[in-house]
Order: sequence, then structure tokens, then C-alpha cells
Amino acid sequence: MYNEIITEHFMNPRNIGELEHPSRVIKIGNAVCGDTIILHIAYNNNQEITDVRYKAYGCATSIATVSVFSEFIQNKCISDLSAVSETEIEALLGELEPNQMHCLDIMKELFKELGIPEGTNAC
Repeated sequence: MYNEIITEHFMNPRNIGELEHPSRVIKIGNAVCGDTIILHIAYNNNQEITDVRYKAYGCATSIATVSVFSEFIQNKCISDLSAVSETEIEALLGELEPNQMHCLDIMKELFKELGIPEGTNAC
């Protein structure tokens, strides 16, 4: 069973696609289930995310996960996002079924991979 957050973001995913000139491309995958996410991020010199797009291949929950993530990080500073707590990350997806918990790992990995890019200023 899918919660409302997962259902909404799977049925109406946000920010699908690719950026023509991304600042960064992050690719992550889950070897256990085969989910793959390719995230395109554009940010300015102050680390503010100006655009985000993605392609996701996997289950409904993984597609919803990256949709939630893309919406959450839009127009935020990367340095601020690095301070998001594990509790806040878990709350983004709502309550998950045991077979969906791997998507929480995907969300955490997306935050981890986002990091703070070298050569940029803090917001």
C-alpha cells in the first residue's frame, strides 16, 4: 500500500527530464532492486539550486522519492540542505511499508551525494 505522498508523486511526478547545461549530474543506483536515478542540478555561484531535473528507473516508490527530493531542494542552498537531519529526511516520504524502505536509503544517498560543490560560495 502506498501512502498519500508516494501516490501523489508517482501519479504526478515533478521535475522529470534533463537539463541542457547542468552544474552537476548525480547518478545513483540500488544494486538490490535495480533502481537507478540520474539527477541533473543547476546552481549559481552562491550554491542556490536554480533548477533540477531527473530520470528515474525503478519502482513507484523510487520514482516518487526522487520527485519529492527534487521538489524539496528546488531554490534552496546546498549548504542548508547538508544540514537536513535524518528525521527530516524520513518525514519527507511519510510512513513506508517494509518493502519500500530501500527508497529511504535512496533519499539519504541523494542528500549525501548533493554535498557542497567546490569553488562555490555559501548562501
